[in-house]
Amino acid sequence: MLDRVAQQVVLNNIKAQLRFNRGQLVRDIASYAETELEKYLERSGNDVKSIYRSTRDSWTAYLRQAGLIEGFPPFEEVLSGRIQELSDADERKLLGRMAALIHVDDPERADAYSMLVGADAPRYAELGMREQTFARMLFYTLWDDGGGFQAYDAGLDYLRGYQYVCSEIRQIVKLGVAASRHAAKGLGAGLQNIPLLSHRTYRREEVLAALQYGSLELGKNVQHREGVAWCPATSTDAFFVTLNKDDKKHSATTMYKDYAISPELFHWESQNATSPSSATGRRYLDRESQGSKILLFTRYTSEDETGLTVPYTCLGQMDYVQHKGEKPIAITWKLHRPMPADVFATAAAVGQ
Repeated sequence: MLDRVAQQVVLNNIKAQLRFNRGQLVRDIASYAETELEKYLERSGNDVKSIYRSTRDSWTAYLRQAGLIEGFPPFEEVLSGRIQELSDADERKLLGRMAALIHVDDPERADAYSMLVGADAPRYAELGMREQTFARMLFYTLWDDGGGFQAYDAGLDYLRGYQYVCSEIRQIVKLGVAASRHAAKGLGAGLQNIPLLSHRTYRREEVLAALQYGSLELGKNVQHREGVAWCPATSTDAFFVTLNKDDKKHSATTMYKDYAISPELFHWESQNATSPSSATGRRYLDRESQGSKILLFTRYTSEDETGLTVPYTCLGQMDYVQHKGEKPIAITWKLHRPMPADVFATAAAVGQ
């Protein structure tokens, strides 16, 4: 039953996103003459995914093709000493990251991102702890390799030089909050100062920036592709689980058995080299003496039907229940908070 339902959801998404080819979409946008994304979507009945089909797509680019805006906005044209630094190619790179923001679905994060792209945004050092974390999350969403910047202010100042990009960011995150489906909650003891919320969606770069896996201060970026990220600065293991491993991105050695047993219990397998006696194994199995935390992030598949990276749902902290075997260790975890019903249905189905 779930397979048929899932297939229908995919087909409906494809139909919605491919209702127009790009040329037809440009003409449709021109016909409504709306420069605000939210207003266009309301009037046209299109979904945000009809705009962001790939990293080639952005609302700004479509508006230009539709003849509704031109070049850089007037403010950028008169910026003394700055216009030489602005280029079409650099703007295209930033616009290519806009699809990486359509998942933002909590008000605090959306408000922080909107504030950070404002021309009068405070300097990084003037921000509070949570706002600094959001600044790192936005920074690394745009430049997971650090972008060659030596300071967050340098990157964010560069971003603010492109007003159409900043306007698009504000519009995107507003839409994401309006579309959120689940009730959010803080992560609880030990991680209460980290502005990640359970049952909200995040990209890997945001999570690793928030947990300080990488930072400009550490001289380490957040480029990471493995299923587990140990973040010493926050004493936290982040588990990134792609539930449907029947794709080309997983080899026979990485087809771990990860699935929901119940809304609160999750079966998870460690990496193949991990034994109970190893430092990593001890950290998993004896967390009280180790003083570490574990966060679970899941998604059904790594890419959607158009090839865009699928974000993860944060399921919050977990506690050890039992384990068996080694290399890999099969561990049963108990979530501090039951997973949403739709997430459970998907996560349980892959274990059958």
